[in-house]
Amino acid sequence: MEPVGYISKPIIDLLNLDMKPNTPVYIGETNIEHIKNRHPYEYDTYLSDIGLIINSPDYVGLNPKDASILFVKLYEIQGEYIRVAAKVTSSGKCFAKTLHLLSTCNAERYIEKGTLKKLDTTPK
Repeated sequence: MEPVGYISKPIIDLLNLDMKPNTPVYIGETNIEHIKNRHPYEYDTYLSDIGLIINSPDYVGLNPKDASILFVKLYEIQGEYIRVAAKVTSSGKCFAKTLHLLSTCNAERYIEKGTLKKLDTTPK
């Protein structure tokens, strides 16, 4: 199985994650089926961008309920925040479990509360 993306050192540092830089993120067939069935618009529109969202998100965070890693990208032309949630298994592998639209008001509230953190992408 080929990775769909990688968790970069800046994301690991920002979220204080206990993992190596460039940890691969995979997506399984059941996760793809979940997205297709539960989020058909996102499946059709954004599934092909899942690697881009994971590799270069605008915001990242940790879901307080299940500690999944959240990657959020703002598509300014559409004005849509798209979220990919990835979960690390007990064996240490990371899987993208869902891809869906995040309402603008929820995204802005999460950013304001600090649940989602802006990823600084300016070159050092």
